[in-house]
Amino acid sequence: MESKKKVLYKKRAAIAKIAAEFFSKKGFAETSMDDIAAAAKLSKGGVYHYFPSKTEVLYFIVDNFMDVVLKDIEEELGTIDDGLEKVKRLISRHVELYPRHHAEAKTLVNAVHNLPPKSFKKIVEKEREYFRIAAEVLTGYFGSSAEKHEVVVMTFMLFSMCNSIYAWYNPKRTVSAEQLSQIMFDFLIDGICGIRKKPAHSHS
Repeated sequence: MESKKKVLYKKRAAIAKIAAEFFSKKGFAETSMDDIAAAAKLSKGGVYHYFPSKTEVLYFIVDNFMDVVLKDIEEELGTIDDGLEKVKRLISRHVELYPRHHAEAKTLVNAVHNLPPKSFKKIVEKEREYFRIAAEVLTGYFGSSAEKHEVVVMTFMLFSMCNSIYAWYNPKRTVSAEQLSQIMFDFLIDGICGIRKKPAHSHS
């Protein structure tokens, strides 16, 4: 028999899933608790029983999504010896999460700024952890051929490319997640190899 805590979490997760669809399509400000309640087949008071505010629903969505993003990522990447293969897996892993969590991903990108400062800071800390992991993957590949500030720039560029798919990618209408990650990797690879072959400290 499931514990009360687990049952409560499942109910909150079900409501949050519905809310994420609204937030990603209609917008956070434009979505009301009445919208969420109606879609969840609950009274407005029923929703408030599980979440004291709309921002609490938002925090639950983005916090859990970041946990999914970070789950076992370092352990998985640690099993890969080749530096370039790690870069490839980092991209494919990011893309693979999208079809299963598209609403949550869009909500994170488009609505996270609506969180109160304390909650927003917690999400930023998890995003920074993800950035650190990605930067370490790139550093591991480049080694001494790229300076720290160059790796930082490349990490931001990599995330910009990966996160841009939330605005346009539809796996049902375009390429598969596997095909997309390969295209993105191939798109990057010549530039990555070119930078790695560049003499250290060269800015030409």
